[in-house]
Amino acid sequence: MSEPTAPHVPALPPVRRQALRHHLMHEIRLPARRARRMQVLAPVAGVLAATVAVGVIGAPDSAPLIVTVQQGERGGATLLLNQMAASAVDKPGPSSSDGGYVYIKSRGAFAEFGDGPARLRPVHEREVWIPRNERGDGLLQEPLLHVPIIGAIPDRETLTDVTPNAALVDLPTDPDALLAKLYREREERGRGNSRDGAAFTAIGDVLRESLVPPQTSAALYRAAAKIPGVEVVRGVTDAAERRGIAVAYTEGSRRDEWIFDEQTFDYLGERSYLVADTVDGPAGTVLGTTAVLRRAVVSQLGERPEK
Repeated sequence: MSEPTAPHVPALPPVRRQALRHHLMHEIRLPARRARRMQVLAPVAGVLAATVAVGVIGAPDSAPLIVTVQQGERGGATLLLNQMAASAVDKPGPSSSDGGYVYIKSRGAFAEFGDGPARLRPVHEREVWIPRNERGDGLLQEPLLHVPIIGAIPDRETLTDVTPNAALVDLPTDPDALLAKLYREREERGRGNSRDGAAFTAIGDVLRESLVPPQTSAALYRAAAKIPGVEVVRGVTDAAERRGIAVAYTEGSRRDEWIFDEQTFDYLGERSYLVADTVDGPAGTVLGTTAVLRRAVVSQLGERPEK
């Protein structure tokens, strides 16, 4: 009898590849009482599941976080996103000579799952350095955790062969072409969210942990405005407790939100939660919350921007 082989894992589409790479170390630092994550917390759940199953064991107790599930406003989403696009075009971007690395500091917490409701783990800070223009090493800094099988994981980890920020944000600036690209990549994968849900997730992946040029930001917002079912949710808070306005998409029992400052339209963070009662908890159970605290360009790997 021939030895069994592992199943084929298809190549990741370019717009999702960077998010997986940057969140891989994040995932193995989140002990879970069962090896399963909602897809919003792991954009390529099948690939990350193996990592979680091998190394993520023995979580401390944490508590569920419940928020009020508001009625989304579908009528205002197109107007808001187009306003955001117009505002983004006028915002200056860094010059090409500013430095070779994109630095992003964020704060976040994600749910663990087990017997009973999903429990949100403590909020912690995260810093990542991404090569700006050329593929190469990056750097991830997160709190030290101990994983029983793997042992102590360093709180500062070099990320090798990282796709540069320039490649991640190299997207069509025409919103129709951009949305068509996202739909096409979803069809090529042939699995996961619906094509509209996958497009919303893919745009969120780019917004979360990259430095996006003004014209590309505008195209992302205008493309999102064309996704059926996108809603506006008001009076939401990010992981830094900053209040803002959210652009949201609901699929099944889960709602994903991108949170923005209501006056400047600056991106603040994300939030994901249940909108219906499920085995993982009642409606309003938070599955993930993040806040971007700083984006900058720096000259050296590990260098922090001036205050």
